[in-house]
Amino acid sequence: MASHIGLKKSLIGNSSLCALSLGAAAAWVALAPSAAAQSQSQEESRIGEIVVTAQFRAQALQETPIAITAITAEQIEQRGFTEAAELGYTVPNASFRPAQAAFGNTMTAFIRGIGQNDFDFAFEPGVAIYLDDMYHPFTLGSQIQLMDLERVEVLRGPQGTLFGRGAIGGAIRYISKKPQGDDTGSISATVGEFDRIDLRASYDFAIADNVAARITGAANTREGFQDVIDFTCAAPGLSGALPRQPVNQAIGCKVGTQGGSDYYGTRGILSWQADPSLNFTFSADYQKEISEPKADAIVAINAGAGAAYGGSVFNPPPAPQLPPYDARFIPPNPFVTYATYSDPRSGLSMKPENEFESVSATARADWEITDAVAAAFIFAYADIRSTLVTDADGSPLNVQTVNGVQNINYYTAEARLSGRIADRVDWTLGGFYYNGESVNDQIVSIPFLSFVVDGVPFTDPSRPFVNAHNSHENENKSVFVHTVWDITEQLSLTAGARYSEDEKLVDFNNTRVRNPNVVVQGESTDWRIGLDYQVSDDFLVYGSIATGYRPGSYNPRPFQWTQVAAVEAESSKAYELGVKADWFGGRLRTNLAGFYTDWETRIIPVGGTECIVINQPPGPPVYLNPVAPGTPGAVTDSLGNTCLTTTSRTFYQNSPGEVQGFEAELTWEPVDGLVFSGVYGRIKWDSPDIQGNATVVSDRPVYVPEQNWAVSASYTIEMESGASLTPRLDLYGQTEICTGTIFTTTANRQASCSAAYELLNARIEWRSPEDKWSLAVGATNLADETYFLNKFDLTAFGQPTAEGQPGAPREWYVTLGRRF
Repeated sequence: MASHIGLKKSLIGNSSLCALSLGAAAAWVALAPSAAAQSQSQEESRIGEIVVTAQFRAQALQETPIAITAITAEQIEQRGFTEAAELGYTVPNASFRPAQAAFGNTMTAFIRGIGQNDFDFAFEPGVAIYLDDMYHPFTLGSQIQLMDLERVEVLRGPQGTLFGRGAIGGAIRYISKKPQGDDTGSISATVGEFDRIDLRASYDFAIADNVAARITGAANTREGFQDVIDFTCAAPGLSGALPRQPVNQAIGCKVGTQGGSDYYGTRGILSWQADPSLNFTFSADYQKEISEPKADAIVAINAGAGAAYGGSVFNPPPAPQLPPYDARFIPPNPFVTYATYSDPRSGLSMKPENEFESVSATARADWEITDAVAAAFIFAYADIRSTLVTDADGSPLNVQTVNGVQNINYYTAEARLSGRIADRVDWTLGGFYYNGESVNDQIVSIPFLSFVVDGVPFTDPSRPFVNAHNSHENENKSVFVHTVWDITEQLSLTAGARYSEDEKLVDFNNTRVRNPNVVVQGESTDWRIGLDYQVSDDFLVYGSIATGYRPGSYNPRPFQWTQVAAVEAESSKAYELGVKADWFGGRLRTNLAGFYTDWETRIIPVGGTECIVINQPPGPPVYLNPVAPGTPGAVTDSLGNTCLTTTSRTFYQNSPGEVQGFEAELTWEPVDGLVFSGVYGRIKWDSPDIQGNATVVSDRPVYVPEQNWAVSASYTIEMESGASLTPRLDLYGQTEICTGTIFTTTANRQASCSAAYELLNARIEWRSPEDKWSLAVGATNLADETYFLNKFDLTAFGQPTAEGQPGAPREWYVTLGRRF
């Protein structure tokens, strides 16, 4: 793997990435006329054209002057993708992955270094998510099943002058297959490793001459790939007074698994052509998943902090002595955990089960007012309930255990008016409204930390937890305009603008922070301007400048009232230059883009510790046991206060950043049936909180790899019977990502960063004549590489744990499908 990374570094060197892309574009423009002439002399493009609606008009992907990756339904099937995060493997400079174990059904999505990893309602996704016409306002619930989709469009860079709600980093649009009323359908069944069973079916039918419907269903189940091992059985000599469980050592002391799930969902879409100029579309979606906690392994333990767990507060004499929390609880490999979701001192116990349930509905009206003017009206509603549980210490001790319930409901309304003037100007004028309410109820048990309730230190071992009930209201109003001017037949100017108003209200009510409301308000005017030039039918050059905005926020996890605070909004300005070209009669397709983003204000988390506050506002904080520096047992917190006892400190602040990068997407069909494809992305990051801090080792923000790449090869063999056989290989890779940026030792870096990795998938598929039957056999992670999707280091907050979410080991699967 190191050789691959070294090769990529040598190709890029240390030169400016934007300069490289500009030079490449200039060279390609010079070559374009001869290439176009060759294209025109050969047969029509062989690489299939993809039609996208990213600009809300049907356009060929190669004629759309923005950086966009389109993944079709066929590509999703051929790659064996089933969940949203897997799509990121095919997008340059994208990092999509399941969130860490404590965040439930959440996908962390980053594009060009901008995204959001926290599931909490306080933060809007940096990458906006749209399920057909419905905006999804949080990252919670974004790790969706890829069910009956026509395609997925991933837009890179700021979005907002065309549709929906503005986004600072990019957008993901999931586009379902629409009803045709043609009495067609499909059904498939998959079996695989870890007792995997997947069932999927869809049916498209006509209700009347002008009414069509499509119904889709999916269900799957699988066991987890991480073993839950009873520690007292596996290591009785290290277990101290931990309660023994009746486990047979002969079967490996296994008491369960993590990472398994049971899912089912359905979607119905109805299309009614009321008259030739008016169409109504109604859709409803239901999804439910009951799952084990995500696979989660302890990768490091701060023994100094963990030793306090065995102190007199939690082991008062003459109570039986529990073992200290130290390296004995680090498992032998990432596929083992000792988590029990219980507290041996208090009897607190949580059921190791997560649940996610969502109900949503949309209604859309499309009205062709005249031949040149059309209107669209969209209404959507969603109700989501999620429960999640995590045992962050991965041990029979209760160092940190959390159980939470999130209830969300929201609705959106959007109106768009669009048209064309004098066969020269396409225009869109629209408005968007969003209103949402959410409640987060949690039991948080961290007996290792000191809390204060009503001015008294809270260290009761019989009740080592606090309750939280935080409610959140959110509203967005915005208007936008977008125009495309055809200056000549080849040259077009794009200009657009958006005005947004946002308001958030949060009410904290828990045993640490009681009823201080936080109101966050803001407004922003953003714009986009671009030029594109169609050098030939097969060669497009484009450039743009766009601003982006993400509303202000607040600290969603204050450990005491001094940490309740709002944080200012984010803003950015992005520059982009791109080239899209087809060569050699459509045998080769190359799309390149270079970009530079000035992230003028960005929200970043700040971890640390703070002396215990024993009073409530108003007034300045009064600390518990303040002492002079140098006093025996004294500690200095992150704010410079000196005391005898601290708690965790969470905080957020604004800091600028700059990111520049290069992206390439390639498809090559040298002969009929043989297809090679690849993507490559690289970014360079600069910000004072990282490059300007001597204690920071990482050179990028969290969840952002310096490079990502994918290479695929497939060959379709046509048989005399009319059947076909297609073997396929896919290689996906990325460099290191970190989930914490402050490192003082190599060990801390290893606890916070996930090493670079490459995954090799293989598949061979047989299709019958006329594609009625299909049979595929495949394997994921064929080399059985051990890797981490993410890591979550809590040592910066004075806690002893660092945990990581391992990726799945090698798995096989067999899929049988029938189309009718």
